[in-house]
Amino acid sequence: MNPQARAWRHTFKSSSAQRIALFLDDRHEFTAALFAAWAERKTVVLPGDVLPATLEALKPHVDAWVGDFPGKETLQPGTPSADPWTDPDPEAEGLIVFTSGSTGAPTAIPKRLRQLFDEVTTLEATFGPRLGKDVSLFSTVSHQHIYGLLFSVLWPVLTGRTLTPRRLEYPEELEQFLAPTSCVLISSPAHLKRLPDVTAWNTKLKAVFSSGGALPEEGAQKALAVLSHQPIEIFGSSETGGIAWREGTHSSWRALAGVQFRRSSEGTLELKSAHLADVESWLTTADRIELTGETFKLLGRADRIAKIEEKRVSLELIERTVIATGLVTDARAVVMQGARVTLGLAAVLSSSGRALDRKLLLEQLKTALEAAVERVAIPRRFRFVDALPLNEQGKVTEAGVLSLFVERPMRPDAAWSHHTPLHAVLEMSIGPGLKVLEGHFVETPVVPGVAQLDWAINWGREAFKFEGHLVRLEVLKFQALMMPGHQVKLVLDWNPEKKTLTFKFSSETASYSSGRVVLS
Repeated sequence: MNPQARAWRHTFKSSSAQRIALFLDDRHEFTAALFAAWAERKTVVLPGDVLPATLEALKPHVDAWVGDFPGKETLQPGTPSADPWTDPDPEAEGLIVFTSGSTGAPTAIPKRLRQLFDEVTTLEATFGPRLGKDVSLFSTVSHQHIYGLLFSVLWPVLTGRTLTPRRLEYPEELEQFLAPTSCVLISSPAHLKRLPDVTAWNTKLKAVFSSGGALPEEGAQKALAVLSHQPIEIFGSSETGGIAWREGTHSSWRALAGVQFRRSSEGTLELKSAHLADVESWLTTADRIELTGETFKLLGRADRIAKIEEKRVSLELIERTVIATGLVTDARAVVMQGARVTLGLAAVLSSSGRALDRKLLLEQLKTALEAAVERVAIPRRFRFVDALPLNEQGKVTEAGVLSLFVERPMRPDAAWSHHTPLHAVLEMSIGPGLKVLEGHFVETPVVPGVAQLDWAINWGREAFKFEGHLVRLEVLKFQALMMPGHQVKLVLDWNPEKKTLTFKFSSETASYSSGRVVLS
């Protein structure tokens, strides 16, 4: 065993701590500390991040800290030990990983080393022959999560393949590292779909793996075009270990070597494998499936854990976090499907929440969420309502909450205060529920200029009944931000001879925009 591992073993041998939290970016140093801890019969606690809420959840499970933990006193490697190396005990509880679980609270999942070693055996039996031994395993994913740990650390170490020193965080790095040597790429949908739009790289790749969530078609096509490989998707979880794999986003899932599966009476996946703590019993998951002979198709989750950018996101944790601020009395988070999967949050404000303007309210809610969840889990869209919508049974449903987001007006309610054949004035109040406020400045919603122009033209058509298409814009000016809460006046003037519409948006304190629209 190398000097790094022997140095860490000296530290662990001298320490009475049994449960060691480990967070190190350097993969060689991480691996040395990991196997040294196992040689001394220590349990390694593996956090996926070092957010304040995560560190708080770790406290009951940790006796000592190793690595990059802000504000923590950490153990350091000692003098390399000359003691004979001791192989770890396969039946020891060598690892605790944390996941959101079905309740939303961070859940500690213990793993016997046997489970981890058996999973490596499964990977080698399923994919080893196509890879060969003389390959380096590069990854874009962190070894602090179970997928990265198994594929980028344990698999190469236990099968004698090359362990690479760090993860490749940026697409620009990939071609440089993948070109010189026979290799495998361990990646995720989030990284594959962000590959650059270029012609195929000249690499010596043997395979590309993806896990953490379903790979969208654009990610698969990018990988095929740039890396010349159809990614091998791996389906599993921290609780279950690896379950199945497929090549092609429209293919059904095939069980990994040694894994058995069936469909429960409730339509969810049940499985039995050596990757589970109890190898004799069937485990029921929250994944709904459709059987297709010896394979299956996934139909979505039966619980309230969502996947956003391949991260497990507890919708309940988000809701509890915002309610705990005292600014919200009730909340419901929902997954928003679209070109990009994001989260929406509908909430009922407390008196304290109603006393704040929208900008400050969002800042305080997001600050609370940043301490509890990763950035991708922070909702991108917010709706503040008097009460969450109920169905006939008095229950809050996902469909009801989603309706708060999709049924939104493009324009504010407005009333004509003056209207003649050539001149009109419209009075309006800019409310927070307008659809045009989305996707521009999340912290400070504003009405974009293109929306103001659209309003002017369409209200002009209503007022003056003109026809024709936009030819050009003249003397167009945007002078101030139009925001929710503003009382706005729109002045319109129509010149039928020149076919021009002049508009001006203003209030008592500001001029927002003005210009002239020339029509055909």
